[in-house]
Amino acid sequence: MSKKQKKDIPRGFEDFPQEKMKSCQACGGKLKLENVNLEEFEAGKLYLMENVSAYVCQNCGEIWVPEPILKEFEKMMEVAKARKKRRHPKKKKKA
Repeated sequence: MSKKQKKDIPRGFEDFPQEKMKSCQACGGKLKLENVNLEEFEAGKLYLMENVSAYVCQNCGEIWVPEPILKEFEKMMEVAKARKKRRHPKKKKKA
């Protein structure tokens, strides 16, 4: 693979065998590399990561996001939760 080809691969996709992601595992449709937004609603909070590279099925809309990017999103959520706990610690009840 040339340096230019390596440069064109989005972060998180470097170790993924490109030839295996030509068709959707759900419907067999064609996959296209696109930017998507990851959203998770948890405990009344919306966590959002914008413009993430992912494979999107052009037939059924199924989205495949590489594991390193999902782990980064989960880490972002944990950091946000930890910050909230530090700013708003639970008050101890009086006995």
